[in-house]
Amino acid sequence: MLELILENIITAPVRLGLPTAYAESDVLLYRQYGRYDTVAVQREGRQLLKRAEALQAEYDIAALPRLAKQYAEWSKKLQQLKFKRLLHGEFAAGKGITLYVHAIRQECAEHGWDYAAYYASVLVHERVHLLHYQAVLAHFGAVQSAEYKQAQRYWYGLQKEAAQAAVVKETLAEFTRWLWCLQQGHLALAQALLQTPEEARTCIPYYPYAGVRGLCALHASSPQAAVRAYSELWQLSLTSWQQAYARIKEL
Repeated sequence: MLELILENIITAPVRLGLPTAYAESDVLLYRQYGRYDTVAVQREGRQLLKRAEALQAEYDIAALPRLAKQYAEWSKKLQQLKFKRLLHGEFAAGKGITLYVHAIRQECAEHGWDYAAYYASVLVHERVHLLHYQAVLAHFGAVQSAEYKQAQRYWYGLQKEAAQAAVVKETLAEFTRWLWCLQQGHLALAQALLQTPEEARTCIPYYPYAGVRGLCALHASSPQAAVRAYSELWQLSLTSWQQAYARIKEL
């Protein structure tokens, strides 16, 4: 599947009879990740520290288990701190692909990247989502209405699986984009895709691009192994977001 996408990323949708039209928008949109406000979590951390110092001064051993529980709950919040990213492109089932050209221009102007190359790379990413979505529909045999609705519900994930689904989908699309940039000689763009703050990748379990670095590292040591891992991840994603996400955690 990865070889097919890379070799035919522009023509594959046409050859497979998929809709290829996409819209451009000048709207600036941000996508937010995480649940907890950073300032509030920092304040709670300072309060816990003061409480720990007071218990130490008072030798109140009986209160330590409760403090430990509060600390554990606070630590979980650290893994879900809020942050946002400027949206460059978007694929929505039933609506197709939208490219946010003003955001792309802004990003290129800030970093000195070639606009045409960056624009094309975003389109590659979103077209992978299109191909992936069609693969999900095909797996569910989405011809009748009930099957189509079931496939759509699966595509977006249910409850806690929604975050895992996002990680899997974005990992597949962004790794393909990274390889495409390498093949086209856009080395600066390929490197930029790996420069997301390390805190986001390590502290937020469901950060959407969490698996990209693992696949890239695997590709550096063995391109064939990376292709196999990609294909395995793609196949797992058609039946279980949980299993696919678990595979990403192994990378």
